[in-house]
Amino acid sequence: MNILIVDDEPRHLRGMAGMIQMMRPGAKVKTAKDGEAALALVREEQPDVVLSDIQMPKLDGLAFLQRLKEEELQTKVVMVSAYNLFEYAQRAIRHGAYDYLLKPVDMDKVEVLLQRLDRQLAEEERERGESAEMKQKLELASSAYRSRLLHQWLNGELSPGEPVDLEEWPLLAQMNTLVLTEIRTEGEAFPVQELVEQLKQRVSAYGEACVFPLQTVSQHSIRLVTVLKRESKPAEGIEELRSSLMRQTEIWRACGMVSHGIAALREEHRVKPAETYISSLYRQAEEALEYAFHEVWEGVVTFEPDAGLGNTSAVFQLDGEQLFEALQEQSFARAEAMCRDAFAELASQGRTEPKLMKNYASLTLMKLKSRTSGIIDQQVGSALADTASTAIPSCISSGMLMELMLGRLAEVHKSLTERKQGSGELAVEQCLNWIQGHYAEDLTLEMAAEQFHFNPSYFSTLMKSRTGRSFSDHLTEARMRAAKELLAGGRFKIYEIAEQCGYRDTKYFTRIFKRQVGLSPEAYKHTLRPQTGRGDRS
Repeated sequence: MNILIVDDEPRHLRGMAGMIQMMRPGAKVKTAKDGEAALALVREEQPDVVLSDIQMPKLDGLAFLQRLKEEELQTKVVMVSAYNLFEYAQRAIRHGAYDYLLKPVDMDKVEVLLQRLDRQLAEEERERGESAEMKQKLELASSAYRSRLLHQWLNGELSPGEPVDLEEWPLLAQMNTLVLTEIRTEGEAFPVQELVEQLKQRVSAYGEACVFPLQTVSQHSIRLVTVLKRESKPAEGIEELRSSLMRQTEIWRACGMVSHGIAALREEHRVKPAETYISSLYRQAEEALEYAFHEVWEGVVTFEPDAGLGNTSAVFQLDGEQLFEALQEQSFARAEAMCRDAFAELASQGRTEPKLMKNYASLTLMKLKSRTSGIIDQQVGSALADTASTAIPSCISSGMLMELMLGRLAEVHKSLTERKQGSGELAVEQCLNWIQGHYAEDLTLEMAAEQFHFNPSYFSTLMKSRTGRSFSDHLTEARMRAAKELLAGGRFKIYEIAEQCGYRDTKYFTRIFKRQVGLSPEAYKHTLRPQTGRGDRS
């Protein structure tokens, strides 16, 4: 309880303050020596209770009560006076006093008064809480109704001519540009109204605007819809709007990840009622927002029919075996570069569907898990599977996707590096390099074992345990890679390529190639024609 004591007699003031503080040790007690000082303290401190003398200089107790009433300052005033006259008490009550005490003050009576004040203040606090709760419920109900109407409008579910109880309806019916904004955060709740006002202030420079929040997409994200009525032609001013939204994104960076999708009405549709095109415009803004996944857009994507969003011709060229070989090198740099380059090419300047990017990322990690099974640490393999199935599908940006990919690849590289211990590991690595340089010869496991001073049986087991593949598998892989390169060059006939790859029997070479690649050498050459433009000399 906050209590203010007012009296022009210092002795009475100290005595009353000391008594109240003793009776209510937890109370906050302040004093004033006249009505004017008391009025100033009430304005500043807003005490729960004021115990005031009546006869005081400058502003007496009754005039003090009148001023409180005029200024609508809510506090409970108890008049304290030495005048035991009904007239004084009646005037004090009529001016709004809560009670009337006589001097000298009786401690028991003060205790009864304080208990009554305690009960009443507690009851008023409870009523205020109920009132605030009811107000909040009404606001939520109103907000839910408004949000439902806006959802129906955006999805084209309102009947033509249906009356809509929204103050923004005149603008909604004439809008020609829509911006869908999404904010994601792992932190505290969103200051929704503040965000709405800031966004409205920014976009109003480009036309008449209104901004409203949609229902929360998830616990940690919110969407705002901005509706604009721009007077300029659709293509004009969009780039300026995009640049402005990029600046707002930087300001909001502390709130979390921010992205925007912009859709503008085409000129030929401007003569039609808004309800005939709004659902299409909303879907376009949603699609543009989806592609903000690609960081090349810097968080703001404009839907354009000819922009090429949804590129389906992108090619993913990260060879799993070559990636595995790069991960076995002493440095992680080549594996990282391969991964970055492959996904940059797949992204096609931010025009490839984000879902396709995620699918290829998950597939790459699952293939790597299979390829390294029994070779790397089991926990590293489990992390590959978990990332592929859970973390990657929930990525919200290309940067996050690449960070996850490189993180897992770095763990695989570390695990492979740690396994390269002792002469056996070194011999296996040297043998793989030896195969690359001699695959055209009639190589055998026995020749390799002799080359590196091992027993053939032990060397076969060592290679299998360290790489997951046999000597024969590695030799075939090296020969097939060379064969594909020669076929792509288009300079040699099939039997010549077979000989250069270590096969003396062309039919056997053809059978092995088809088993490994899925196509015969001849068919494989034909698939390369559109890319190489070379003729067939076989």
